[in-house]
Amino acid sequence: MTPASAVTGDDLLRLLGRDVDDAAVQASLDQLARGMQPEVDANDDGAFVDWVTVNEIGLEYGFQDEAFVRAWDPERRGHTRLILTQLYFYGDTPRTRPFPWPLPFGLDFRDDRLAVQRKLAQIAGPCKTYIRDAWKLPDFDVTAAYRADTNLLESIYCHIPHDPWLPLRDEVSLAQAFPPSLFIGLFGLRWSDERLRTILAPLGYVEAMAGVRSEHMADLLSTHGLELAFAPSRELTMGDPRYPRSPALAVATFHASRDMDARAWAGELPCNLSFSDAQSDLVAKVGEAPDERIDSDRSGIVAWHLAAYSLVVVYSNVENRILRVSVMAPGYWHVVHADDGE
Repeated sequence: MTPASAVTGDDLLRLLGRDVDDAAVQASLDQLARGMQPEVDANDDGAFVDWVTVNEIGLEYGFQDEAFVRAWDPERRGHTRLILTQLYFYGDTPRTRPFPWPLPFGLDFRDDRLAVQRKLAQIAGPCKTYIRDAWKLPDFDVTAAYRADTNLLESIYCHIPHDPWLPLRDEVSLAQAFPPSLFIGLFGLRWSDERLRTILAPLGYVEAMAGVRSEHMADLLSTHGLELAFAPSRELTMGDPRYPRSPALAVATFHASRDMDARAWAGELPCNLSFSDAQSDLVAKVGEAPDERIDSDRSGIVAWHLAAYSLVVVYSNVENRILRVSVMAPGYWHVVHADDGE
């Protein structure tokens, strides 16, 4: 590693994808992070990432378990090497001082949004823009965030996206046999209804019924990127009044690759949506303004209440892409969110 006075953001980006024991990675941690090391507890099933943050120089390294990143056998998680998958370059924020050396891609914290877009366009082409701007490069993705008061560059986040799960045999053809309209037509059916069991059997619904009984959820994420949520029949306008407490199908949710560690849903999405769509694509595809929109710093949710169903989309405000799409029984959104205003 070069002396600290000669460190550049572009130098650091060359470390992405290397493991924590790589000589250049260790030299960087020694030089810039006082030798701090990431730690992942193999006994903690959810701990596949750790960060090394150096607030005084506005730099953060993110290390992840390689088996998790590469979608290898889950049994290997927590037992493979840690690789550097994320780098944050921060400006002057409440918890960091600005990164003091040249930023990657010729960027500068004095750049406004248009200047950042212009510089990245020369390398990565047009961006997906919303609260932040996001680009896909061949080896990693880039997100630029801006100060709310000045619209000047506040941070740069560079990260290696998670690999998708390998496709299953006949996965695409099977999923394409289950368009959103099919699930919408099943809303209100009791969880044990013979018609429901027969139609959804090819997706593995019968094997997932134990989860419906205990959690009111059929978890088909690892096989099809699909979740089916159930609610008491009395909460659904089309529920069977003879069984008011019995769980009935209320929501079908289709997940993008690795959202909640899911295999990507390979079938059709409503309104011709695509998981690669940005927030700005949604209104044009649905054809009307949404009825609800809720944005937080890192994610957002938007909903349309249509005659036959509610369409609900959750998206990333970091990567500017769709994470999951739900079709929901008419009126059920308001049941779920009845207490939001209290």
